[in-house]
Amino acid sequence: MNTTFEKEAYKQLYDNSVLFLKDGIERLVNKDNGNDDYIEHDLLTLTCTSFQISLELAIKSLIIEREGIRKVINKKQQNLTDDKIEELFKNNELKTLDFDVQKNFVKSKNFIEDLSKEDFDTIDEFQTYRNRIVHFSYKFYDGDLFDLKYDLIYYLIKIIFKVLQSKKHQDEKPSEFLQYTLGDELHKKIISYTPYIQAMRRLAKENSRKVFDCIVCNNRTYSQDEDYCYCCNFLGESYNMIDCDFCKEKRCVIYDNLNIHLNRNEAKGLCLNCGEDAIIYQCPKCESAYNMETNIGNRSLCNNIRCANE
Repeated sequence: MNTTFEKEAYKQLYDNSVLFLKDGIERLVNKDNGNDDYIEHDLLTLTCTSFQISLELAIKSLIIEREGIRKVINKKQQNLTDDKIEELFKNNELKTLDFDVQKNFVKSKNFIEDLSKEDFDTIDEFQTYRNRIVHFSYKFYDGDLFDLKYDLIYYLIKIIFKVLQSKKHQDEKPSEFLQYTLGDELHKKIISYTPYIQAMRRLAKENSRKVFDCIVCNNRTYSQDEDYCYCCNFLGESYNMIDCDFCKEKRCVIYDNLNIHLNRNEAKGLCLNCGEDAIIYQCPKCESAYNMETNIGNRSLCNNIRCANE
């Protein structure tokens, strides 16, 4: 992607992909009850179509970003000069390759390393749904209406997000990217949508050794490894963690040590694993911390009179 008009084309495609994505999400979370039941046929039809269009535009923008605009237009136009291609682009006369060709090109180049063969199979499946909806008024059966309610969110998180994140957002976490892309209002709605919460629970488990309850959204989607909630995007990096004396889990009791010295070096703590609360003491000298309630009378630990490590 070298020329100015290629960058413009990339931006238009990317922005339109996000537009259809937001349209599908907003319709879904506003009109579906989020319960563990069927999704309405009309709602599924419109959401599936919006998500598929979003993916197709995202893949096209990804190819332009990585390889340039010639890789998405037909062979006849590929041989034209940059000036002529730009002219056709401005006149809306560029003819792009079929989605299958673009999809297989992305797959062959391994542009998105963590898209698996199964993920590409899912893309094929949703493409079939979309084509049948557009061309044959596809009839969904009752089982489809149940399964696809959750498959839509999987498709959103595991596939569309990964394509849209590409180079520019590749270091962002899923919910971080979602909040940035959707805006705060729509992000608040989707993190309360049950199928999304369940999908993020699953994603957190897949990517983390330990997953705990989040102190912000109360979902079991907080990754101990990353100090990050997959559902609501809460970052726990500024908080301290110690082991729990109740459930014996490591590094799961969270407390805020900001200005702890103003409160006799004590702060409230909460175990994100078992839910037990605690009063935490943190030594002002060595910064070791412990649960005061389970260590009453333990003179080997630090206190406000002496540091046990001096």
